[in-house]
Amino acid sequence: MITALIDLLGAYYQAGDLRQMEAIARSILRAIPDDIVALQFLALALHERGRIMDAYLVLRRAVERQECQAPARYVSTGEPAAAASYRAATRFGSRLAGGWRRISWLMNQYGFKRPAARALQAALAATTDRRTGSRREA
Repeated sequence: MITALIDLLGAYYQAGDLRQMEAIARSILRAIPDDIVALQFLALALHERGRIMDAYLVLRRAVERQECQAPARYVSTGEPAAAASYRAATRFGSRLAGGWRRISWLMNQYGFKRPAARALQAALAATTDRRTGSRREA
């Protein structure tokens, strides 16, 4: 289910449908309240729709969650939902690669330098095949 929601988020991002992108991000957050992917893409949708202060507040929340997150612990029942979400959003060929670049830029604008670098790494992960090292532009 998480992968399907991330794919849907990517489809709406690529289509430029910011309202639906916001709706999907909020749906993910209802299921996984601390999901960093959903928070960052919600902030992007809000920013692109001109809701700058709301975008800043959501992005700051994402940064706080990211910085206070303990290393993921994998329990015998499977990986945490937020980790699965991030893995799906950064896999090679993800439709969110361009969004990660934009989020990196946005974070830099707001002064969140380290998280901006992580978002750029996510963009690179989504455009670089780890097996072959070949790059695909988003």
